[in-house]
Amino acid sequence: MPSAGSLARMRSWNTAMAVSPGVLDLSVAPSDVEGVVPEVLRGGRVLSNGPGWTVIGGRTAHPFDGHGYVRSFRFTRDGGLELRARFVQTPTYAAEREAGKLVHRGFATNVSDHFWDNLGFGPRRNVANTTVTRWGDRLLAGWEAGAPYSLELESLETRGEEHFGGVLDGKATLAHMRKDRDRLVLCSLEQARHATFTFREVDENGEICATHIAQLDGMVFAHDYALTPNWFVLGGNPLRMRPWQLVRTLMGMGTLLGSIATDQRKPGQLCLVPRGDGELRRVQLPGPLFVVHFGNAFERDGDLIVDVCAFSDFPFGEEFGFTGPHSEFDPSLPEIRGPQRLLRITVPAGSDVATWEPLTRYGVDFPCFHPHHEGRETPMLFGATRRDIRYSDPFDSVIGVDLVDRERPDDLWTAPDNVFVGEPLYAPDLHRDGGGQGHILAILSDGLAERTHLAIFDAQDLASGPVASVPLPLLPIAFHGDWEPAEG
Repeated sequence: MPSAGSLARMRSWNTAMAVSPGVLDLSVAPSDVEGVVPEVLRGGRVLSNGPGWTVIGGRTAHPFDGHGYVRSFRFTRDGGLELRARFVQTPTYAAEREAGKLVHRGFATNVSDHFWDNLGFGPRRNVANTTVTRWGDRLLAGWEAGAPYSLELESLETRGEEHFGGVLDGKATLAHMRKDRDRLVLCSLEQARHATFTFREVDENGEICATHIAQLDGMVFAHDYALTPNWFVLGGNPLRMRPWQLVRTLMGMGTLLGSIATDQRKPGQLCLVPRGDGELRRVQLPGPLFVVHFGNAFERDGDLIVDVCAFSDFPFGEEFGFTGPHSEFDPSLPEIRGPQRLLRITVPAGSDVATWEPLTRYGVDFPCFHPHHEGRETPMLFGATRRDIRYSDPFDSVIGVDLVDRERPDDLWTAPDNVFVGEPLYAPDLHRDGGGQGHILAILSDGLAERTHLAIFDAQDLASGPVASVPLPLLPIAFHGDWEPAEG
């Protein structure tokens, strides 16, 4: 029989995963903030995106298939906060809102228990639920296999799919986007006999100013990538089809996500795509590696150094403890596969063989660092983790890892029992550019109390706890976000 503690943890997790508050516009007065919002953050905002509607018509969708729900947390000049939240108005959202049930199949979700209702895939289920970032006069809500959706900056109203002059029309574009100073980098992927990656660099006016194409053998998984002045960095992440599961999927009895698996027969690799002239480089790793998220990458004396959060293997379909359309999420399920490792990979100049070393004993994901240091060396890396080093997600802690003083103990803060930690975001102090000065912002989800807190930490002293915390109604667990500093 499960213990009282594990039952409370499951109840808290399920409440936070399934809550769907819908359209929100509310204000938090400075007097209601626990602590004081630092002056340097005032006028800026946290942006967050994730599935805001997963229990649809009494049927639970896999979180990857839940509807995008963008949240804007703006700190007011007097130290309060204004929250605005809106669904991304995709055609799939409109159809399912009108029908009151699932209409379109997704990565890991069928619309019915009856296989005949699931035959065929119909229109692409772009739910724009994974990332959100500002570029120019728009916000971009990204998804894993379609063009991002453009939103109005302040109202969050949906403009429509952003094709950047038509080049992304019909393209499966990764949800993650990277900002390289005055350029936004997008990556599209086409899977066939080869995996074809197309990196596009977009200038501040929304014009494509550079395009880079690379082909990898076979089918691969890609969710994120890193960049340096000379390279785009991809995980090799080889996949294989599970033939019987694929047959079940085509017959309406399985899902696409359940039809793939990591290919452990192939060695671990990094793939380096040149940003200028040159050839694709395939770099052999010391062992199998499945990279989900990248930290930073940079070049030093011709060597390439890449920080990654990675598994040795990964079972698809169980993300976030998903157990099916009629079952509760099980937060202990991710513990079976073990933690992600935060590794530093070094590729010597001119070599096709890399080494790696662990950066911490904790299982880390959602890495972040000073946003102005993209592609160049940075002194600190932050992430979400678990205090229990045997596991990583669901996360209960925020961690800071010193990348310069490797003897310095990790800086760790752990939330109270049954409170879950979301992706940390780094808000630099733009008046000090040392790389460690600033604040870490993290959304804390307390399903038992039905509350969310936006917690603010001093980036140089996480262990002392939040310097301020903004109490809010319970919001759904989010995926990724962005920090937008105050203008002027």
